[in-house]
Amino acid sequence: MLYPQRTRTRDLFELNGVWNFARENTDATYATGFTAEKQVAVPSSYNDLFTDEAFRNWHVGVWYSREFTLPRMLRNERIVLRFGSVSYRAEVYLNGQLLGGHETGYTPFEFDITDCVKFDKPNLLCVRGDNTLSNETVPMGNLQNSPEAGQFAGQYPDTPFDFFPYAGIQRPVAIYTTAKEAWLDTVHVETTYTGSVGQLTLQCKVNGAATQARISVLNTDAEATVEISDGAFAAALEIPDVVLWDVHQPNLYHAKIQLLDAAGNLLDEYTQRFGVRTVKVEGNRLLLNGKPVYLQGFGRHEDFHIIGKGLNHSVNIRDHELLKWINANSYRTSHYPYSEEMIQLADEQGILLISEAPAVSINFEYVNEQTLKAHLKVLGELIERDRNSPSVIMWSVANEATSDREVAVPYFKQLADLVRSMDTTRPVTMVTCKGMDDLVTEFFDVMSINVYPGWYNIPGQVAEAKENLRHDLKSLYEKFQKPIFITEFGADTIAGLHSLPAEQWSEEYQTELIMELIGVMREMDFVIGEHIWNFADFRTAQNFVRVGGNKKGVFTRERQPKMVAHFLKILWAKPRYE
Repeated sequence: MLYPQRTRTRDLFELNGVWNFARENTDATYATGFTAEKQVAVPSSYNDLFTDEAFRNWHVGVWYSREFTLPRMLRNERIVLRFGSVSYRAEVYLNGQLLGGHETGYTPFEFDITDCVKFDKPNLLCVRGDNTLSNETVPMGNLQNSPEAGQFAGQYPDTPFDFFPYAGIQRPVAIYTTAKEAWLDTVHVETTYTGSVGQLTLQCKVNGAATQARISVLNTDAEATVEISDGAFAAALEIPDVVLWDVHQPNLYHAKIQLLDAAGNLLDEYTQRFGVRTVKVEGNRLLLNGKPVYLQGFGRHEDFHIIGKGLNHSVNIRDHELLKWINANSYRTSHYPYSEEMIQLADEQGILLISEAPAVSINFEYVNEQTLKAHLKVLGELIERDRNSPSVIMWSVANEATSDREVAVPYFKQLADLVRSMDTTRPVTMVTCKGMDDLVTEFFDVMSINVYPGWYNIPGQVAEAKENLRHDLKSLYEKFQKPIFITEFGADTIAGLHSLPAEQWSEEYQTELIMELIGVMREMDFVIGEHIWNFADFRTAQNFVRVGGNKKGVFTRERQPKMVAHFLKILWAKPRYE
């Protein structure tokens, strides 16, 4: 599925804005229209828009609707309705007709509406959303408040993870068009280089009557014309004097792909952006373009006041400006696929991403075949969506599963096998909190671990926390013999709370703990990165250990720095590897 764009052969317009909204309070059909309870913003999470607690925690059926009119000049075009995401599941109706549905909440889906759209009057679009989580969804939810991690027991709503289960149409809704005769369906990009020459390989699928594909890399001499056979084509091009995509050096190329009929007429045109770069794990190093890169940055969340997880370009710009200000080079899309627009921004600014599936807190006391099916589905959709983005340097298949149980072994082997069957150009990892007891590290290229000495264990004792981390890192490497990536560590901190000597929750304690633990990590040659939890404070379910959410942010939820940010800015100004 291609990201929609306007070209000479394609049109594009968005259906974002103010929609009608209602909870599914009755068994009557809402698909042909309904009386609105509220107006709702699209895209956004609906949970924090209203003042009634009943709306905030409503997780079963909700309905959205709006009308739209199509201009008559599109009558002869193929017309597609596309959703960036609806959490967790969606059913879509156009003029009372069910178009279809989608599950797994964070990936795009679309419908060909050419045969059911109207041009002589407005069209009614109705969308049913449902955010009911279970042991068969990814992420899991409603496990009778019996998650693996004890601090999540008794949460309201019942989630086994530490972020709020925001819901709704959280990313853009758009209509795009192509010619009916033929259109480009998928594009897979792979790049490498030899000396100063870049190599671009394209694998593409086509629908319709096109017979040839013409490819040119804009502002270069690279071009090719190839035959289309059985709805597919491949092309290999060389880019002389290539400029590589790198950290904070986001050189991007644009491959213009044109589909032609037998007479040479243009049927479809699409521009695929890409960067030439390589990434691999070799020994105890993560290599980007053949050179060691040390990951310094954060775990994050898509989370902001009022809009929840809704796409907001202003917030995304601010977040990336803060990342550059603090001299971070990377972040993990914890714990789900972020918006396509966020990934594109990282491409454009040279920020490295670990792209993660929405499989947080998989608990094998509750897993069944449907859980694995949902997990494989969304993991495949994530890879298909983000595989052409140069900023994505590693896939993460899950976060903090109960991977210390034998039943987890065949489960995670299937996940690792799926990733490698789809993409051999990036390392694969799984983020564990099980340490020495983890049983699935063998399937992955990097051991990613979450550790909280000085907070969840050995609280308030920085010196002891350092010794604990030093011992654990050496033991983990001795056992698993893989490079280690610290994907979470840190401390909750109330902005403006000070204590001398330092105590938990104060800015002094967060600063001392983080900086001292980083010192231990950098003693170890096999540690390839430090990601602090978290970039910014974020909303969680209600819980006696959370006061207005998780406060482990280096920045506040309003995106202002805490004390530790200024120390990190100085430390991170000089890369660990020159």
